[in-house]
Amino acid sequence: MKFLPDELLQTAAFVVVGVLGGAVKYLRDFQQKAKKFSIIHMLIAVFTGGFLGMLTLFLCASLNMSGPMTGFMAGVAGLMGDEAIKLFIDKFKRGLS
Repeated sequence: MKFLPDELLQTAAFVVVGVLGGAVKYLRDFQQKAKKFSIIHMLIAVFTGGFLGMLTLFLCASLNMSGPMTGFMAGVAGLMGDEAIKLFIDKFKRGLS
């Protein structure tokens, strides 16, 4: 008997990859810009990364990308943070026109 479906585990894995990307983005910015550490700003970056990891999973699934490529893209999207959100919105707007 399976406790969790494979799709749910795969989705969770890509969200975690996005979360890690968001954490890396915050820590790199923290190190490079020598700002005071803020747990609130780090949580925002981490949650944004997780959200982007999930969006990227949906995008990659619709494009029939492989699992490893999807994982890579989810991590990069998490690392991009706000820039990835702008990119996704622009792509969505172009698709509607």
